[in-house]
Amino acid sequence: MTDPDGSRRIDPFAAGVDRRRLLGSSAAAAGVTLAGCLSGEDGGERAPTVYVFNTADRTLTAIDAVDDEPVGTVEIGTTASFPANQYGTGVESEYDVLWLNVDGGVKALDARSLSELAAVETGLGPNYPNLTPDERHLLVAAGGTTTLDPEPDEPDDHAVVRVDADPESDAFGEVTGELAVGYTGPCDVTPEPDGEFAFVPEIADESLAVVRVDPFEVATRVDVGEPAGDGDVLPFMATADWDGELLLVENGEGELGPDPAVPRVGSESIWDVSDPEAPEELARITREDGLPAAPITSEVDPDGETAYLFTPGADAVTVIDLERRAVDRVLDVGGSALSGAWGPAREKLYVPVQTENRVAVIADRELVGTVDAGEAPTGAVGGTARPESDALGRLRASLAGLGLTVGDREPTFCPEDNCYCG
Repeated sequence: MTDPDGSRRIDPFAAGVDRRRLLGSSAAAAGVTLAGCLSGEDGGERAPTVYVFNTADRTLTAIDAVDDEPVGTVEIGTTASFPANQYGTGVESEYDVLWLNVDGGVKALDARSLSELAAVETGLGPNYPNLTPDERHLLVAAGGTTTLDPEPDEPDDHAVVRVDADPESDAFGEVTGELAVGYTGPCDVTPEPDGEFAFVPEIADESLAVVRVDPFEVATRVDVGEPAGDGDVLPFMATADWDGELLLVENGEGELGPDPAVPRVGSESIWDVSDPEAPEELARITREDGLPAAPITSEVDPDGETAYLFTPGADAVTVIDLERRAVDRVLDVGGSALSGAWGPAREKLYVPVQTENRVAVIADRELVGTVDAGEAPTGAVGGTARPESDALGRLRASLAGLGLTVGDREPTFCPEDNCYCG
C-alpha cells in the first residue's frame, strides 16, 4: 500500500491483532472489565470527552479529556475515519450526536447510547461530513478521492449534500439540499465560523468551490493555480480557522489515479478567506520548505497561530507557524496518523496513531502524552456526553479486540485501507 507520495506504508489491518493487544484483551474478556468506567446504564454524566473510532475492530474508545485517560471501550460495529469534528464539540455545547462517514453515506449515533439515530445514503462511496456552527446542518462532500480515474469513459456525478442535523427537528436526518457538481471530486467540506459559507476542495476540477449554506448553492469556484512541480495541484482536504480569516488546503501535487505516472508528493496551501466569495492563496508549503511528507488533513488552533498537519508518511504531525507561513517543527508520533480532533476545551489536540493503537496528545506545539486505544484508531471527535455501557457491551468490545467478529461490521470507505480522500 502506498501513500500519496508513492512511498510504501505498513498496512495496520494486515497483520491481525498484536500479542500485546491480545493479552490485554484476553484479560479484559475474562473479567468482563475495562480500564476506567463509562457512565452507567442510566447515563446522565457529562464531562469533556474524546471519542476515538478504532477501525480494525469496530470499537469506540472514550477518553477523559481532562486527565487524558481511557474511560472505556465499547463495540459499535461501525467506524469513522473523519467524523464531523469542528463545531458542536465544545465544552459549552450539548450537541450529543456523532456523525460518522461510512461507505455510501453518513450515519448519526447518539453519543450516550451509541445507538443509530439516522442513516443517509449519498450513492457515492467516499463521504466527508462537517457540522455547521449553528448545529442545524450537516454538509457532506461525496465522491472525491485521489484514486479517481482522471479520464473516465462514464464519469460519475458527484455531490455536496445538506442534511438536517438538528435532533429536535422533525426532519432530522433527512436530506434538505443536494448540489450535483459533476465529476469534480469534492473531497472535503469545511464551514467558515459565521456559517454562511463552506469551502469544498474539488480534486478532479482543480478548484476550490465556495458553497452558500442557505440557500444551498455554489456561490463561486476559484482555480487553485499551478502545481509546485509536475502533474496537477489536486486539492483534496481543507480546514477553516476559527476566525474566518484563513483556510488550510491539502494538495496531492501529482496525478490522479490508483497508480499515477507522476507520484503525489503533497503540499499545503494557506488561503485568505476573509472575503469568503473571493478566496486568495497566500502561500504554498512544499517539500523544499521542510514539509516531511504529504499532508492528509489539518487542524488549526483556536488562536489562529498554529496549524497541525497530519503527515503519516513521516509518522509525524507537522506544525505550521501561520504568521510566518512556514514549518515550525515536526513532531514524531511514532506511527501513522491520518487525522485529529480538538478536545472540548480546545486546549489539546488528540491524534489517533493508527499503526500503534494509541492516541497522541498535543498541546502548545508539543507532544504531551499518549492514551491507549483499540485496534487501528483512525478518526476522533470531541464532546461532553459519556457513552453508556454495560457488562455485555464491554465483553463484546473485548472479543472484538481479540479479533473475534461480534455481529455485523459495517463497511467503511477505505481504499487500500487508507480511509481518507487521498
